[in-house]
Amino acid sequence: MIRLILMCCLITGCTVGKPVTITKIKLVQPVIPTALLTCPGSPVVPVATRQSQVAEYIAALWRAHAICFDHLAAVRQTLQVPFATH
Repeated sequence: MIRLILMCCLITGCTVGKPVTITKIKLVQPVIPTALLTCPGSPVVPVATRQSQVAEYIAALWRAHAICFDHLAAVRQTLQVPFATH
């Protein structure tokens, strides 16, 4: 019983000063377009008989990587923006 009275006295001692306004924060889930959540598939490996075919294959691989890299960068940028509203 004495502890309860002592705790009440301690708690009321902390309420000196102006009341604090609490702002309610609402978190908003960012919307990421589904097009940014997919990457193109790897191109089919050709049966290469010429170096130009190998070069076209490597260029297609590079394009697929570049598209996927750009999508990931866009998603990363979207998620780094604070979406809290007051």
